[in-house]
Amino acid sequence: MNTKHHYRLSLIVLLFIFSGWSHGVWAQNDTIVKAEATIATEPVMVYDATADRKSYTLDKRHQISIGYGILTPSQCSVILPYLFEYIGPEPAYRYKGACYGAIQIGYTFRCTKVIGVGLYYICDPRIVKLYNDQLIGKINWTTHTLLPTLKINWLNKRVVTMYSKVGLGLSINQCGIKNYQPDHFEITPPQHRVYFAYQFTLAGIEIGNNQYAGYLQLGAGMEGWFCAGFRIRL
Repeated sequence: MNTKHHYRLSLIVLLFIFSGWSHGVWAQNDTIVKAEATIATEPVMVYDATADRKSYTLDKRHQISIGYGILTPSQCSVILPYLFEYIGPEPAYRYKGACYGAIQIGYTFRCTKVIGVGLYYICDPRIVKLYNDQLIGKINWTTHTLLPTLKINWLNKRVVTMYSKVGLGLSINQCGIKNYQPDHFEITPPQHRVYFAYQFTLAGIEIGNNQYAGYLQLGAGMEGWFCAGFRIRL
């Protein structure tokens, strides 16, 4: 092959190489442009720091509870005459009482995970019958109590909560009397219809989750020495 044909062949090879390199560069640029377009159309993920704090927020502040208590002041007032009946002189008449315990409905607003303030309504009915040789009369006696309350949750776990609370309020007596021997006996209603009410809960325990739980408490007052019930948070 002469020198002239050799130069022509070399020029053709260089043209093919240059053409292939140019095509590769354009293809690469086109891929970069497509990738940038895809990135531009995808939503930008922003980290939300508040998501990590959801477990620490107090989202259920309202608590409603319903319970039943025994050994209330009304029950003790019926039990005590039985004890002193055999100590003193022979009474003119005897007591026979029936107490049904205290039914209570409460609302508590949780200011924090530890402190809550609320209002409780307590209904404590009882029936007292008076006897000598026969039935003298019957007293239907119901105590209605409104009790503003301060509650302290001093142990907060995932399943178990322990608390103490104190309540001070007023009680109103609703009294109905039936006298079966009015000619021989006079049954007078109680002198004080409104009086001071209280509740001191030494320790209570709630078992459940953040929304539903049962509770049991030990204390003294209008709710009784022992009280059990159920609460729901909203």
